[in-house]
Amino acid sequence: MASYYSIYISTKKGIDADKVEDKMDLALDWFRLNTSYWVVYTSSDANKWQERLQPLVEPGGNLFICRLDTTDRQGWISKEFWKWLKEKR
Repeated sequence: MASYYSIYISTKKGIDADKVEDKMDLALDWFRLNTSYWVVYTSSDANKWQERLQPLVEPGGNLFICRLDTTDRQGWISKEFWKWLKEKR
């Protein structure tokens, strides 16, 4: 069963955005909210995402991965994100 995950990634030096996007493409779908924050819709768990992304982060970067419960939500963000989120439910 697929779930949403919140992923914050600050890569190590020398890693460009295309390399991060290549990894995010392993999800069923994803939405990039800014250069460091992604929401992925995936059948993989947090451990699998850490395994995928850790080489882009160590040493010197940061990575936070957390399952995201979208049932209780509010906020001001792009209409494109709200549309994307609604399509996945």
